[in-house]
Amino acid sequence: MASILGQRIVIENVAAAAGVPGTKQGIAADPDGYSVVMGVASTIAINPIINKAANYNALEDLKAVAILGYTPYVMVVANNLNIKTFPELLKHAQANPGKVTYASWTSVGDFARKGLELRAGLKMTPVPYKGGPDAINDIIAGRVSATILDIGTAMPFIKAGSVTPIAMTGPDKSPALPDVQSITEAGVKNYFIDSWTALFVPKDTPKAIIETLNYKTRQALNTKNVKDRYAELAIQQLDYDATETQSFMERQVKGWKTLIEDTESLK
Repeated sequence: MASILGQRIVIENVAAAAGVPGTKQGIAADPDGYSVVMGVASTIAINPIINKAANYNALEDLKAVAILGYTPYVMVVANNLNIKTFPELLKHAQANPGKVTYASWTSVGDFARKGLELRAGLKMTPVPYKGGPDAINDIIAGRVSATILDIGTAMPFIKAGSVTPIAMTGPDKSPALPDVQSITEAGVKNYFIDSWTALFVPKDTPKAIIETLNYKTRQALNTKNVKDRYAELAIQQLDYDATETQSFMERQVKGWKTLIEDTESLK
């Protein structure tokens, strides 16, 4: 993207506090197109609802520019369950109350579990982990029943046959796993868990600048190097203009807000 823009791009990592300080720094930047915020679902859609330190409204304080990548999430189960589909897991959980366990180590994963309990009636006992590697190892070993995680993290284990994918948790199937049904196809309505990375700018940035950044970003995404790398990581490209990107973000924020509020009473 730097060569396409003819500008040097400096990455400033603002770590800690679930991305709140970095997002706020971007919100407060000059709206001249030279300060761009990289946002994800947690910083844009989730933090403003669950994190008191995030006293911002992302879609009022920022304007969406372009989607860098869309990453579906997939539900995987331990092979020793001998379960191949989501309806089979639901039936198994109903027949064995309290015995289906769920590995969780992020807020997204926890909301994913609660959402399935609310929308599908699937009750799973949460098992907290400090990080993904230990959780996945326990699923491979059959000590935990299931989890939901991004497809890029899951794919090596799926390809190795170490875990079984049973549903994509977004509305659509994934080209990387064409034989795995979507959660909608499995009969679960009004539910999605997915991930994306996108660029944003301060709210007062002129429209012409936003459209230029959108165009240049999409040019970079359509280069062979990026396409090849995204294919390796099972990241999908959403070739949206700035208006389509903003609409996508509005749907995402609304969907996450509904899910979080509806599952507030669940443990």
